[in-house]
Amino acid sequence: MNRDQVELVPRSRTAGSRTAGRPLPVFATAREGDAVAPDQAARILIVEDDYFVGLQNEDMLTKAGFSVVGVATTADYALTLAARETPDLVLMDIRLAHSGDGIDTAIKLLQRHRIRSIFVTAHADPATRSRAAPARPLGWLVKPFTAGALIKAVREALAAKRGEGGKVE
Repeated sequence: MNRDQVELVPRSRTAGSRTAGRPLPVFATAREGDAVAPDQAARILIVEDDYFVGLQNEDMLTKAGFSVVGVATTADYALTLAARETPDLVLMDIRLAHSGDGIDTAIKLLQRHRIRSIFVTAHADPATRSRAAPARPLGWLVKPFTAGALIKAVREALAAKRGEGGKVE
């Protein structure tokens, strides 16, 4: 199994765990001892204005053992959720409905709460990347993407954050 795959443990092995009755992910990582245990799962905030895409991302992250603290569809709600939930990482769409966009929101999250983001977008041209540089993104994930690519990007971002001395897990 490569590090982008997630294997589900049969239900019988989950008895007594916090997620009893739900499959428990096995964490395949690049280095031994680098796995995130379910009770120490990194907390992720998803900011995505497409409801179904947000749910799909939440499902992929949850199945991989991460704790999704919420799915925000607007910039304002993302800022509110981040202040309340203090996630370790934000999965940030750039184009958001209503007022504000993902880049401005990611910059505010960094300035106000020292929370970093991975940009998830169909818009990753040089001008967009340049405009996003002040947010100090931990990665870019170009839509469409696979579950494996999402999990890999999140793990790499968390490892980079850990390497910088940031709180993770």
